[in-house]
Amino acid sequence: MKIKLSPFIAKIILWCNPFSRLKVMCCGYSEDFENFTELVWQDDKYLDFTDQDSYPQFQLWYV
Repeated sequence: MKIKLSPFIAKIILWCNPFSRLKVMCCGYSEDFENFTELVWQDDKYLDFTDQDSYPQFQLWYV
């Protein structure tokens, strides 16, 4: 299941996600605009979630 997220909500869920089955995914990470990449709070907490050009879409995936 995939749900589109606003950048603000994506950051909040990534920060406080207690469930391992919920994944915050980002299109455009490492300049990959075709695939989604999983975000991990420890590595991506300083990501500029508001930069729509670099990170155009966030999704919440239930795995």
